[in-house]
Amino acid sequence: MDANGESQELSIKDEYQLWRKNCRYMYEFVSETALTWPSLTIQWLPNHTTENGVINTKLLLGTHTSGNDSNYLKIAETQISAGGKANSRIKIIKKFENQEEICRARYMPQNPTIVGTINGAGGVDLYNIESDERGSFSHFQPHSDNGYGLSWNPITKGLLLTASDDKTVCVSDTNKENEQIFKKEGDDIFNDAKWHFFDNNIFASASEDEHLYIYDLRSPDKVSKFYSKNSKGINSVAFSPFSHNLLAIGNTNSNIGILDLRNLKLLHTMMGHTEGITSLEFSPHKDGILASGSQDRRLIVWDLFKIGEEQQQEDAEDGCPELFMMHAGHTAGVTDLSWCPFKEWTIGSVADDNIVHLWEINKSLINTEEADVDADFLE
Repeated sequence: MDANGESQELSIKDEYQLWRKNCRYMYEFVSETALTWPSLTIQWLPNHTTENGVINTKLLLGTHTSGNDSNYLKIAETQISAGGKANSRIKIIKKFENQEEICRARYMPQNPTIVGTINGAGGVDLYNIESDERGSFSHFQPHSDNGYGLSWNPITKGLLLTASDDKTVCVSDTNKENEQIFKKEGDDIFNDAKWHFFDNNIFASASEDEHLYIYDLRSPDKVSKFYSKNSKGINSVAFSPFSHNLLAIGNTNSNIGILDLRNLKLLHTMMGHTEGITSLEFSPHKDGILASGSQDRRLIVWDLFKIGEEQQQEDAEDGCPELFMMHAGHTAGVTDLSWCPFKEWTIGSVADDNIVHLWEINKSLINTEEADVDADFLE
């Protein structure tokens, strides 16, 4: 390794040690579990039980073995404290085989025992994670290349949105033998795709061509788009689960854009990362709270209600007012993140360092004053 490379490696180690030293001030708990292979995906499963002050829960993970081993969708179990003593390290309890690396895995909101995955060849598999079968119960091929866009419709059961490097975005009806009910070709790779939370016909896709596209199943030929100038490509998109018109995009140039869906106008740009954004997800519990993961090894939690607040000079040196917290425990680029659906301020994250992090933000950092939605924010 050359001198610059060695210096960079020492820097990462030093940053990690500093993070470890400050953990007790930043988290209620934080756990690290090493995997044999990196996972490109993570999601908490919603079903859980509580016993003696301990929450027993499960997560979805995948494998990316680069062809050196079989690939699997994995089910992991863990514990979170609800007042009792919990073991928050994860344990793999089930594995379901796949022909390629798992790029994304997401459970169906209306039936969490059904999990959809998209893989490195653009293939989609459906699994029943309560089954004893080792593979998927359904496989179809809506794409011809690697895909990261995967989103179940939160309102209409069984509609699965996918997007891929083959420059297409598709909607498949898994209720009808995976019938393809929508397909649109773009000018470049699609990096992400998400359904709207409040309208079962609307969805978005994020493209390498620096455009965000908004579609409506009722008008398949009509596509609205937003040009994210100088973004070097849009990697991620997230709709707010609280506000009908609020969405966020994560760019390759490290910036995050906050948009108004009504006119696809850029409301605000958030800067805090130093490399491309890989994942975005709004908190399901708190309005205006957004988490972002990046190739810069960081996760940032943002508070949109603090946009525009005045800062003291010393505070401004730490970042913009909406930068709520930075999670700096990963030693390689973050690949995915997931808010826990039943425990506030709790996140799971995975990175190219093969490490799964589960963490809850320290209560002392949280502003307990409940803020109402600012009606003027989208004006």
